[in-house]
Amino acid sequence: MADTRPLSLAEQVCLALVADGVEHGWALGTLLAPDGELGRIWTLTRPLTYRALDHLVERGLVVRSGTGTGRSRERHLLAVSAAGRAAADAWLDEPVAHLRDVRTELLLKLALRSRTGRAIEPLLVAQRARLDPVIDRLVAVAAGDPVAQWRAESARAVRRFLDRALGSRAVTAGGELQVSARNQLQATVVSIGPGDVLVSVKVRLPDGQTLTSVVTREAVEALDLAIGDQVVALVKSTEVMLGRLRS
Repeated sequence: MADTRPLSLAEQVCLALVADGVEHGWALGTLLAPDGELGRIWTLTRPLTYRALDHLVERGLVVRSGTGTGRSRERHLLAVSAAGRAAADAWLDEPVAHLRDVRTELLLKLALRSRTGRAIEPLLVAQRARLDPVIDRLVAVAAGDPVAQWRAESARAVRRFLDRALGSRAVTAGGELQVSARNQLQATVVSIGPGDVLVSVKVRLPDGQTLTSVVTREAVEALDLAIGDQVVALVKSTEVMLGRLRS
């Protein structure tokens, strides 16, 4: 009977590395050791690395393609199958489901995407969209309960991380937004509505048209928005985001 269980995190990471061209288990173990490239995010012992590889081979996602030499001994060479590459690509594109997974799984995906030359912005945007409703709920019920307050602060920390990770890639040293030019609109803030969690910000374009962006109160405070400020409206479908250039 075919094994249809979800891959473990160890198996997903090993699969992604083999798909990236890492050819044998010893190299995988080095990358995932405490002092390795990925070990500073998450570590995996060599025995567990080899066990994960065995499971991937059993499922046909990785194949042993021969032998090579390394450190005066022969090593079994590994290659990814077509099914394995598809599974690795799908995992690297999928945002994590829970806030608790950001510290480990999301950071691993970002590191692996960077390692393979993939843009990380699409994953960050998808991750923000996935977790925003969860964060909003946690923040809204935080008053009075120390446990709820802790969860709310942890959620805010995740939001700040995602915002900063995106923001650090959206603005260059010259102060220009690195996004599609056709959806950048210079605008002026004309009103900022009330709201404890979500705030309606209305901006006016140079031709007199107005746009409304619904953002978090935290975002308004982080951008230090005020009526009359010059901003850049980023329009994607029916969503309007705001950016502000710092001098």
